[in-house]
Amino acid sequence: MLELLTSEPNTFFLKPLIALHEKQAAFTTRWLDTDSLAHFSAHEGDVEASLHLEREGPLLNHDGTWISGSWFILEYLAETLPGEDLLPTGSFDRYRARASGQFLGATLGSLVPILGCAKYTAPRLAGCDRASHEATLARVEPVERRNAWLALLNGTYTPAILALAAERLAPPVKRVEATLTDGEWLAGDRFSIADIDAFAMLRVLPDLAPSLVNAHATPRILEFLARVEARPAVHAALATTRSGDPTRHFVPGVEPSRWG
Repeated sequence: MLELLTSEPNTFFLKPLIALHEKQAAFTTRWLDTDSLAHFSAHEGDVEASLHLEREGPLLNHDGTWISGSWFILEYLAETLPGEDLLPTGSFDRYRARASGQFLGATLGSLVPILGCAKYTAPRLAGCDRASHEATLARVEPVERRNAWLALLNGTYTPAILALAAERLAPPVKRVEATLTDGEWLAGDRFSIADIDAFAMLRVLPDLAPSLVNAHATPRILEFLARVEARPAVHAALATTRSGDPTRHFVPGVEPSRWG
């Protein structure tokens, strides 16, 4: 049995939903309300689930075994399930897919959530039960993850921090734009998990960083986003939203200090 612990279909949470729908797999979901920090108690006692870099989720439970990390979940689903072939053909294209996942995971995975959390998550948390959130966070390990949420509660994302995050987004955005000059997809001549991985993080940037991702600066990225968004599996994944606007829901994301 496949069970996906998930939340609003945005960034990390969107990736496995797309892959599962591409595979037309039978699966159940367990909803995580990340604004209330419910995700921190969803997988207590499992080391693999509790220590992965995307501490908020998603998590896949396959017949009692936990699989964590959105890129690793994509690879696992692509290799394990029947249906649509989501792995690039050929060893070099598979290398390109993994290289893309590693690079974008370390860059977009840490930078995009900063901008999204500052714009949308932090204002919602301003109305939370502060004492309850602080009590939950006091039990959270590692300390980097705890501090990421405390930064949101305390409003410490300064304009300088946000400007630096936007500045550091420029290299990965330029790399994706350049890669798409050679074809429609990021790792070979057909749609693959590399495209799911990139799409889920890039699709929010016209809103969060419009000076970086726009029709003039990144026409190929915008064409890529439109191609992926037109796929039926993407429509099905986005339809799982409970808020009606998943692009306003973010969690802190990858911890850069543990990537180093």
